[in-house]
Amino acid sequence: MIDDLQQAVSSNVADRRREAERAEEIINLEVTRFQQRLQSLDVVPTIVSLQDHLETIRQAEIDRVRGRLGAISPEQEAAIEGMTRAIINKLLHTPITTLKSSAAEPEAATIHEMIRRIFNLSLTSKSGKPDR
Repeated sequence: MIDDLQQAVSSNVADRRREAERAEEIINLEVTRFQQRLQSLDVVPTIVSLQDHLETIRQAEIDRVRGRLGAISPEQEAAIEGMTRAIINKLLHTPITTLKSSAAEPEAATIHEMIRRIFNLSLTSKSGKPDR
């Protein structure tokens, strides 16, 4: 009887230990994910600034050409908007992906700065908030 009770207690202790180890693994995984998320937030101001910069260029070019197009239908206007937005999105894909994926790497600051230089991004975004 006492042997059975002792065996049950030992089994419960072993089960708890395994569950504690699993819980610790889950916590470690979530802490790592959270740290990666925090690091990726550092690139958000540059991404927003880059998007703002290219959107300004896109709008300026549409405005510049609009006078030469004459009267266009709403469908044509929508097609021009859609096409130019698609071009911008395709151009932005690689720099944004690179910024996000490199956030946790040692050279993140260098990549971040190089993208800012390549696209001549200012230290403040359109919103007036300073970028990092």
